[in-house]
Amino acid sequence: MEVPEQSAAHLYAAALREALTAFTTSGGTQRDLARALNVAPATLSRYLSGERVAPRDFLRRLRGHLDRQGMPWTPEEYENLDALCGQAHASSGSPAVQLAQLREELARLRSEQEQAQQVAEERLTGLEEQAGRLAEQLEEALERARAAEARVAEQDETLRHGQAYIHQVEAELALQREQARLLQQEVGVLREQNRRLVEERPRVAGASTQDTSFEATLAARHNRQERIAQEQARLAREASHRAGISAGSEYSAPTIPRPVDGTQYRPARHTIVALTCAAAICVSGATFAAGLQATPGPAVWKLVLTAVIGLFVSAMCWGKCGVYAEDYARNHWAPDALDTFVTFAGPLLLAASTITPFILDTDVLGHWLADIVGLL
Repeated sequence: MEVPEQSAAHLYAAALREALTAFTTSGGTQRDLARALNVAPATLSRYLSGERVAPRDFLRRLRGHLDRQGMPWTPEEYENLDALCGQAHASSGSPAVQLAQLREELARLRSEQEQAQQVAEERLTGLEEQAGRLAEQLEEALERARAAEARVAEQDETLRHGQAYIHQVEAELALQREQARLLQQEVGVLREQNRRLVEERPRVAGASTQDTSFEATLAARHNRQERIAQEQARLAREASHRAGISAGSEYSAPTIPRPVDGTQYRPARHTIVALTCAAAICVSGATFAAGLQATPGPAVWKLVLTAVIGLFVSAMCWGKCGVYAEDYARNHWAPDALDTFVTFAGPLLLAASTITPFILDTDVLGHWLADIVGLL
């Protein structure tokens, strides 16, 4: 049922007057309100009496003024006034009022459309930024996955090389054991032949003849021991040559047992071998220090394997120097300080070759060696 024009306009005016009750009771006047809303006092009076229908723009400005004065409307009150305003405009027979109502409605719809479009654009911009961030995160994750895959492939390749090297070392050790067994059999045969030769030698009654025979036996035994030692060294060199062990390899051939008696001290040869052993100890320490200084450094298992091999090589070289020191002391006069020096020289040399690159902050040779052996 439609509300009559007079009734709708008066209901709208009565609701406006009720909404201004708090303003008027606090000392506000219609003249002050008209000045604040930039309308004529007579026009405001017609709005409040119902002679004219107040437009929605007036309703919005009135609400804003009351909010600034500390007398805000509740959402229910404003919705009620807005509905009464629409009914009053709709029931009005004046074309001007209806045209103003249509213009206000069109402006309101345009404003709502602009607001909705702005909100949609803001949401679309936020979604595009979020999609860009997700794409960047996905690209970073893919890069990390590729890097991890490359590291895994590198570690697999390194493990394969390590297994191949271990198999090579095991084969070399088996060959050395077989050669040592054959040499022991040969030594046993030679000893048996020597025993039979001594037993079959005719005994002479004279003491001088017996002494000469005994000295000849010792000389023959000494010659045979020298030949056995030379043959052992030759077989060891041939085995190392067949295995293809280079000078920079981390593997060291087993030490050939030396004869107990009859060893001659050779100054030039022993000095060169001692210097070579010292150089090997320095190379082991420098290579391990290069691995520690590298950024990014090698895997932990590589460092552990390098440390174990370096300690093994250093121990072998240190033991070799100790044997040469005993030979020197047995063939020449030497003070007790020589034994002390040889005892502490190996560990001190290894420690110095490992610590010195950190003190000097440079290790060009060590990095080159570490790169050659595959540590870096």
